Amino acid sequence: MSERKRTAVLLLLTLVVFAVGTAELLPMGMLIPIAGETGVSLSAAGLLVTGYALGVVIGGPLLSVLTAKWPRKRLIGAFLSTFVVGGALCAFAPSYGVLMTGRIISSLAHGTLFGVIVVAARDLASPGREGRNIAMIGTGLNVAVILGAPLGTLIGQAWGWRSPFLIVTALSLASLPFLIRHVPSAKLKESTSLRTQLAVVGRPSFVLVLLTTVFATAGTFAAFTYVAPLLEKVSGFSSESISALLLVFGLGSTIGNLFGGRQADRRLMPALFGGLALLPASMAAFALAGPYPAAAVAALFIWGAAAYSIIAPLNMLGLRQAGNAQELASTLNICAFNLGNALGSFVGGWVLDSRLGLTAIPWAASLVAAVAIGLAVWNVRLAPRADRISMPPAYHPSEGGSCVRENGC
Repeated sequence: MSERKRTAVLLLLTLVVFAVGTAELLPMGMLIPIAGETGVSLSAAGLLVTGYALGVVIGGPLLSVLTAKWPRKRLIGAFLSTFVVGGALCAFAPSYGVLMTGRIISSLAHGTLFGVIVVAARDLASPGREGRNIAMIGTGLNVAVILGAPLGTLIGQAWGWRSPFLIVTALSLASLPFLIRHVPSAKLKESTSLRTQLAVVGRPSFVLVLLTTVFATAGTFAAFTYVAPLLEKVSGFSSESISALLLVFGLGSTIGNLFGGRQADRRLMPALFGGLALLPASMAAFALAGPYPAAAVAALFIWGAAAYSIIAPLNMLGLRQAGNAQELASTLNICAFNLGNALGSFVGGWVLDSRLGLTAIPWAASLVAAVAIGLAVWNVRLAPRADRISMPPAYHPSEGGSCVRENGC
């Protein structure tokens, strides 16, 4: 495969991540019109978000296990098609029940699809650039959060809540034929049994990677869920300025994601520990800077950079320790991010409702994120360099464009 074609495939995979990531967040900005048209309460409309998250966490690992022996091309084709079907049901749903069904169908594809995309992106990379490719995929989520979801809300307000669902579904459908044709269908030469894969992802060292992901993400979202009231009530910003301030966080997250991927290619563990150390420190700094608007904005940027700088290192560490259970391991890591998101929101809400109140949330978030450092240290002690499972060789095209990977194309 030529360098140009590899780049095109990588960009299209990033576009799919953007579309799927945007679709996950769409109901958050359109709960009122969705509830009004479908005749349900706001809390019932909110279940469209909760149901999706549960579908990712439960469906991702289960479907990855059931499709463990499928070649990559078939995996991407099947699960992207499933997402398109779910998105179409959402766009044309005649009732709340059909809308929820569409959300659940889309969510079942989400975890496995993201997992296989991460592995495919890594295998498309030139030697020594795997982390940068994973980070590139991560920018799809960055853009979904800072641009896709807000833009979807604006489109929904202008043309109806079904319109953004239709757009992201159309983007996914348009990318499907190209990906089915051009994504390398890498498959292991000797099929790895399901029992072996489950044994690999059940190893304590890999479980610690997942727990590190959960607590680092939980720390971020414990505070980020309540960042708007923190900026308004503590830092004194107006409600109209919150969108612009969230762009500051988004800019930091994008830069941090790309920087983390580049550093992971050079020195994986220092890149991971650097990001994990900066994350609780940045949220503590945000807590201290709260009453000072300029300092709060600076801390917000650093916090965004720290939070997303660990995504590529955590994915690479998980894949490195997963042996031949690559797609399953990647899917589990995606689920760990979603679980951390839910856990963080719960922790933030619990602190808010306690006697500690709003201003204590960043401090609590910092403590939660600090747990991830201890888990990462435990992982290193449990799986020293000589005993770690080596990452299978990546898929790289030869100079003539043919596959040089031993396990086939």
